[in-house]
Amino acid sequence: MSYERLDSDELLRLSLSAMSAANDAEATNLLKGLVDREPGHAYGHYLLAAQHAQLGLMDRAEAGFRTATALAPADFPMPRFQLGQLLVLKGAVDEARDTLAPLTQGSDALAAYASALSSVAIEDIPSAVQHLQQGLERPQPIPALEQDMARLLQQLLEREKQAETTDSGTHGASFLLSNYGRQH
Repeated sequence: MSYERLDSDELLRLSLSAMSAANDAEATNLLKGLVDREPGHAYGHYLLAAQHAQLGLMDRAEAGFRTATALAPADFPMPRFQLGQLLVLKGAVDEARDTLAPLTQGSDALAAYASALSSVAIEDIPSAVQHLQQGLERPQPIPALEQDMARLLQQLLEREKQAETTDSGTHGASFLLSNYGRQH
């Protein structure tokens, strides 16, 4: 299908529809067309990075989240959050914490979640659990993120319980977040 006649809004809507239908090839194609046409489209870069993460192309996802973070206005914090999460998964502790730091300054759920990821990065699981619980008690503007953070909380609680019963020591952040990272 040819997309030359579609405008940027149409490409964005069609890509969201393709993503919802799990049509990865179509979504990726549409999003690439959008960012080629509009290189400054922060949301397009963000969605393309998320699509790359979904496909397991983590280097491309990281590059896309970096671009989206650089382009995104202050009222669009998700590219920064996703980049921070990916850096935690990668084990880039200092960079992850630096990336997430501006988000931790708020009082909303996202601030609590960013604080939780920062705590996971340094393997401070009790603090991560506390921040996740605080975040889940706050109003949730993004239901899917709430579900992801609830799942992460459950994983951390299970790891804490296992550590208590087996006294097996610490487990790296990449292990704790490995399933979470595959989902986004």
